Parts: sequence; C-alpha cells; structure tokens
Amino acid sequence: MTIASNVCVRNESLCTAMINDGADRLAEASKYRQEFYIMAIAFGLNHATVTTPLQFATSVLTQKVGYASNLSLYAATLVCSLFFANIIYSRLGAKTGLSIAMLLYTVYSGSFGLAIFLCPHKSDDGSCIEGSATGAMWLVAVLGALLGGVGAGLLWTCQGAFYALVCEKIAQAEDRSKEKVTAEFSGTFGLIFLGFEAGVRAVTSLLTQSSADGIGLGLQQWVAFAIWTFAALASTVGFSAFSTNLASAAPQGGILDKVLAATNLWKDPKLWLLQATNVTFGFAAAYNAGFVNSNITSKALKKQGGATFIGYGGAVLSLLAAILAKLAGPVAAKYGKGPVVAIGALAFLLIAIFSYIMRQDPEKYGFGVLIFYVLMGIGRAVYETTNKAIFADFFPGDKAPGAFANVFVFGTLASVVTYGLGIAAGSSSEAPEYTIMSGCLLLFAAITLPCYKGALTLKNAADKRDQSQQPLNSS
Repeated sequence: MTIASNVCVRNESLCTAMINDGADRLAEASKYRQEFYIMAIAFGLNHATVTTPLQFATSVLTQKVGYASNLSLYAATLVCSLFFANIIYSRLGAKTGLSIAMLLYTVYSGSFGLAIFLCPHKSDDGSCIEGSATGAMWLVAVLGALLGGVGAGLLWTCQGAFYALVCEKIAQAEDRSKEKVTAEFSGTFGLIFLGFEAGVRAVTSLLTQSSADGIGLGLQQWVAFAIWTFAALASTVGFSAFSTNLASAAPQGGILDKVLAATNLWKDPKLWLLQATNVTFGFAAAYNAGFVNSNITSKALKKQGGATFIGYGGAVLSLLAAILAKLAGPVAAKYGKGPVVAIGALAFLLIAIFSYIMRQDPEKYGFGVLIFYVLMGIGRAVYETTNKAIFADFFPGDKAPGAFANVFVFGTLASVVTYGLGIAAGSSSEAPEYTIMSGCLLLFAAITLPCYKGALTLKNAADKRDQSQQPLNSS
C-alpha cells in the first residue's frame, strides 16, 4: 500500500485536499503552457513579417531607399533598446508592451508594401526600377522603418520578460526548477520562431514568382506584403485577446541604466576582444541582406525570377540556422568553443571572398549563389549559440546584462554602418563603398578567432590570480 493510500485510509478529507491540489496544479501548468504557445506563435508570425522585408528591401525598393529603410530601422532599434525599452516595460508590463511592439511591426510591414506600391515604374517582377523613387515613397519607407525600429527595441525586452514569467509560473506549478523549464521551452521557441521566419520568406517568393520563372503565383510584390500586414495584425490582435496579463514586479529603471551597464564594462579588454564576432555578424547580416541580395542573387537568378527568388534563399538561411543551433552546443561541449567560433568566422570570411569574386558577373554562377545563405546560416547559428554562451562564461552574474547589451550594440552599429555605406554606394557593384563593406567583413572575420584566444588567455590568467589569492584572503 502506498503512502498516499495510507493517508486516504486514515484521513479522507486530507486525501481529498491532496487530490484537489494536484488537479489545481496540473490545470495551472496547462494554462501557462498554453500562454507560452500563444506568445510563441503570435510572436513568431509577427516577427517574420518584419525580417522578410529586411531581406527584400534593397531588391524590391530602389537600392538607396532600401538601404535607407533598413538603416532607419536598425538605428531606431538601437536607440529604443538602450534608452526607452526598460522604462516602457516597467510602466506597461510585458503583455501590453509586447502588444504595442507587435502593432508597430504591423505598421512597418504595411508601410513597406505601400512604399513598393507608390513606386511609379516597376520591373516585370514588381520591383522598383532604379532612379524612379518618389518623395512619397522615401517618406513612407523611412517613417515606417523608424516606427518598426521602435517596435523592435521594445519587442525583445518585453518578449524576454513574458517568456521568463511564463517559465516561472510553469516551474512553480510543476514543482520543477526554472532552469529545466527554460531549457525545455527555449528549443521549442527557437523552432517556432525560425520556422515562421523560413515559412514567410519562402511563401513570399511563392506568391511573387511568376509561373514562367518557377512555381509561383505571379502576384505583385506589394500584394504579398499587404498579405503579411494582415497576418501581422491578426497575430497582434490574437496575442492581445488571448494572452494573460501576467502580474510581475516590473523593475523600475532610469533612462541611462542599460547604457551605464554596457559602458561600465568597457574598461575590461576582454570585452573588446570578444566583440569581433558581434561586429562580424552585424556586417555580414546587413551585407547579405543588402549587397548580396540586390547585386548578386537578383542578377544571378534573373531567369528564376530575380528578386522574387530571395525568399527561398532566406528560408534556407533560417532553417539551416535552426538545425545547426541544436548541434553547436554538443559540438562545443565536446571539442571546445574555439573550433565552433572558427567555423562561424570562416563562414563569414567566405561570404566576403565569394561576393568579391561573384559581383563582377553574377549570372554565370546561377544557383551557386545560394552558398551565401548556407554560409550565413552557419554564421548565424554560431552567433546565436556559442558566441552568447561565451559572453555568459566571461561575464556572469551582475555583469551579464551589460555584457549582452554590448553584444546587441556592437552588432547593430556594424549593420548601421553597412547600410549607411550602401546609401552612398548606389547601384553599381563596383562602387568603392561595397569594397569597404566586404573589406570590413573580411577583416573582422579574420581576427575573430585570434581575438577570442586573446580574451581566453586574459581570462585564464585572471582566474589563476584569483585562485592564488584565495588562501591569502582566507588567512
């Protein structure tokens, strides 16, 4: 006879209370698991409607408008994240803040489609012909991107808080450690998040590619993004209507808190050495989305639809990143983080080299240009997993928020610089600004591994000093 059976024999009321308590905890856990899936699905769809325009911007808008739009979004994201996101979250809470951010994303998606529609002269694939941008097109594209950037800066702060709250509630209801719950749901969230990203990108190409070029429906580009605008709005309304406003003591912060947390670590040389991967990723992400998509992929695959084919490449990137992100952890655990960092750096390095070779005559490489999306998928997987694990190792505890703020700041700044160079470069693949872009990518990719080794040497030396001082301190 079990202990529970003995209790029930001796005290029926206590037994009933135990059963009811267990049922209540199961119901509560089920409720918060549902909350997680509502957030993950709504967030995944909504976010995908923003990352997709970023991939298409310099190809379906004119290049200068596309670069200006992307630069505006990244710059606004940086400013909002550093100065305003924590304050807005502390005032509104996770659900309301996330709902507002998703609504701003919806506005950006809609403005992107409207900017394409406002272009007076379009090519057969619906892309805006270079030199035909109007003042209204510029205004809509840039203003919409600024609003989207504010949404992005707020989105990740509130999403992280909402995610943490849900995991905490589940851990309490199921009597499990929060670490185990977050480990379980992080993989699920990543799969949903990247799955939507890959799906929306691929479907965009399916909608816009003509049947003569492939298997697409041949819709105009602006129609496809109008569809994604309604999808983004539906996800926003769905999240706002069905999610719960989880109670939490939102931290009260000042406007400079995150800035100070980041800059306080600048005196540590290890931080600067470890920034090579973040800067490389920032250059690579913007370079791939800007120059490679418009000057290489669109031209190399002109017979397959040109700009309309970009979504398929983006889908390959997202799916590969999702798969490799699962593998990066076990590989790093077995062989060390250095080899994984080297693989990511090599992928970014090859993007710079291959782009310099292929930019002169892209058409002769055909489907070979898909190598850029494979390489970017490899690099992104390393950036999202091993790179961030390294920062957690080097800057634990109270230093972690400032360290990860720096991860975001340096990567975003590199993207802003890249998009700024793109505005100056124009449409010519031989413009010196594009050579500067690829040169910066090449340089930072080349120094990534030596910089990591240098930071590791400094860390090991500091650890040895701390260990040698412990007996003295204890005496």
